[in-house]
Amino acid sequence: MNTMKRFISVVCAAGMAVSLLAGCSSQTDGTGAPESSAPEGTNGTETASGTQGAYIPGTYTGSGSGMHGPVTATITVDENGITAVELDVSGEDADRVGEDAAQTLQEQILEAQSAEIDGVSGATVTSDAVSAAVADALNQAGGNGGGGQMTAGTYTAAAHGAKHDLTVEVTVSETAIEAINVVESDDSPYVSEAAIRILPQRIIDNQSVAVDAVAGATMTSSAILSAVSDCLVQAGASLGDWSAETEITPGEDVTVDVLVVGGGTSGSTAALAAKTDSALSDTDSGLDVMIVEANGYIGGNMAICGGYIASYFGTSLNEETGHSWTADTLVDSLEELYPEYSDVINDSLMRNLAELTDDTLNGLMARGFYLTGTDAYLGSSSRLVAGEAAPYTTSTVVADPETGERSGDNGYDIYGGGAFFGQTMTDILGDAGVEIRYETTATSLIMEDGVCIGVTVQDHEHSYNIYADKIILATGYAGFDDETISMYLPEVYGNVIGAETAANQSFAQKQISGLGGEVNDVHEAISDGHIVLGYNSTLAHYGEEHLLYSSMPGMFVNTEGQRFADETDRGAGMAMTIAQLGGKAYMIFDSSHEGVRFYDFLASNGLAWTSDTLEGLAEEIGVSAESLTATVQQYNEDYENGGDTVFGTAAENMSPVLTAPYYAVQVNAISTGGIDIAVYTDENLNVTLTNGGEAIENLYACGGAGSGNCFTLLNIGLGSHVVGCMTSGVYAGNMAREAILGE
Repeated sequence: MNTMKRFISVVCAAGMAVSLLAGCSSQTDGTGAPESSAPEGTNGTETASGTQGAYIPGTYTGSGSGMHGPVTATITVDENGITAVELDVSGEDADRVGEDAAQTLQEQILEAQSAEIDGVSGATVTSDAVSAAVADALNQAGGNGGGGQMTAGTYTAAAHGAKHDLTVEVTVSETAIEAINVVESDDSPYVSEAAIRILPQRIIDNQSVAVDAVAGATMTSSAILSAVSDCLVQAGASLGDWSAETEITPGEDVTVDVLVVGGGTSGSTAALAAKTDSALSDTDSGLDVMIVEANGYIGGNMAICGGYIASYFGTSLNEETGHSWTADTLVDSLEELYPEYSDVINDSLMRNLAELTDDTLNGLMARGFYLTGTDAYLGSSSRLVAGEAAPYTTSTVVADPETGERSGDNGYDIYGGGAFFGQTMTDILGDAGVEIRYETTATSLIMEDGVCIGVTVQDHEHSYNIYADKIILATGYAGFDDETISMYLPEVYGNVIGAETAANQSFAQKQISGLGGEVNDVHEAISDGHIVLGYNSTLAHYGEEHLLYSSMPGMFVNTEGQRFADETDRGAGMAMTIAQLGGKAYMIFDSSHEGVRFYDFLASNGLAWTSDTLEGLAEEIGVSAESLTATVQQYNEDYENGGDTVFGTAAENMSPVLTAPYYAVQVNAISTGGIDIAVYTDENLNVTLTNGGEAIENLYACGGAGSGNCFTLLNIGLGSHVVGCMTSGVYAGNMAREAILGE
């Protein structure tokens, strides 16, 4: 993200009352007996006139851990109070949260004359980081801290993670961070557990809170860093003494037989097939197989979705539904449905992938992948046979065998089956002998005379080369960073928020483009499933609150206060319209609306506003009061007269805005996947620079990254993308294994 560095300074008169950091933290001494609450931050200093002052006059800088990196607060104080505040939030999400929050936060600091501030709704992590930074600076101004010295003991603090608060307990000596325990957390399963497992030890090893967050678990990591920083401040530390950044140094190069870049759905099965055989049996191929995964866990997008998997034939799921498609019939139907892509689709590749469906699923289930026929049902997709809803077998769940929890039990959310996919695949790969290197990001392909011989990677400590006989790219569709968007689809995705797309990387696409190759833009064929309505990148489109924008009647207005569509169209069409309107719109309703019950939660996330007047509501959301009032009046009149005269919305689908107080909820255009850009391959999944061009020796691609010639197979309906990625991974693994072993 392009981030403009921004310092925000405010100077005010001294002499305001001083209140200090905070009530909810606590400390115990070495015996466990409670001592005083958070440190006062002032020792009381003798001024020239002999009176007791709160601070040592001067300028002090403290730091805290923000969402994406350090946040600093530079404060100037006289003996009695804060006279100026300068916040550096340049490492935050400046386009949406950090900079907007900074002005409000600085005003709160000056008004409170302390670090104990209310914070900004929707910017919880940034607010906590600023509070910690101010507390650090005030601690120094009071004559405490410095030299890394702390008061030995155990300290406790809480901070907000991705979904909920977590509580951290930190034990320190006078000169070291001794132990860190996350004693309470209710964040996303599996994903947050990676941060809880990895980050405390990383802080201890480096004796620093300026360490990298665990990739793919940024929100939970930020909460841990903020809470630990709070504890250090309680112990009397200056965070500047505990914020040494880790220097990336050259590491030792590695050589393996097969290197898989990306441990998502396709990467996991690719590595397993390379290590075993085409049936994923207990056979050991004898090859050294390694996965490098950018996140702190494997599973990719599958780890954060609901866990739906399709099966076309030959499994217990098909036996349950009594319905099967043959591989040939499936491919024939898809080719008939998409004749405009006949010059792109590789018929041989499509049939080979479809044929692997039964071996792939049966092999995984035999290895302990918990997927049963009782969870299968008949799905339908008009994409299979044009004009008709064609049935196919899919499953609602990937279940936890111990608890029986299913993704269907909780709806389509990250508390569903997807997390169990990641966990079971981790176990399966470990049992098979596949080495996984987490938080290891590929930075470039190593090419020699047009042949790919390896990949340069970087973890949070080292940069080094991994040389391999065969390299499989499984980095997903293009990611959602600004550079990728500007390279490929700025007009389509420029105003779209990426929702939980930490699993999508752009490595394959950018590397092929850098080599002068072409990529396949398939967004027009499949993007209707990737741009949807949602709230923001954290809430995405999960949880009960999604009912507000997905199914409850209400009036939508754009940023000019005007309606722009028939509100009964809550699908991809409306989402893409919002994207073109600047990426956001507002749902307007009154006090009688069922959606009022979501207000407190959404307001706490900076997504909802209320007012006793429409003019006041317009001011809250920054639209023209005249325009909003006129729009509401027209909408109400149309409702009374039996139907919408502007867009044709039926009266039964309208919700008049009549009774104060009035409410507005922001709804955004969200992408639930990556950008639909893939590289081209041949019938063996060897990467090619152009469609139908010569293969790059030793280089394969699978899953979203390698779907340039088989993308229709991955987009039939619910669960088809997962099984398509699984089979393409197995096929790529087979090709690599067979090429090395001469099979």
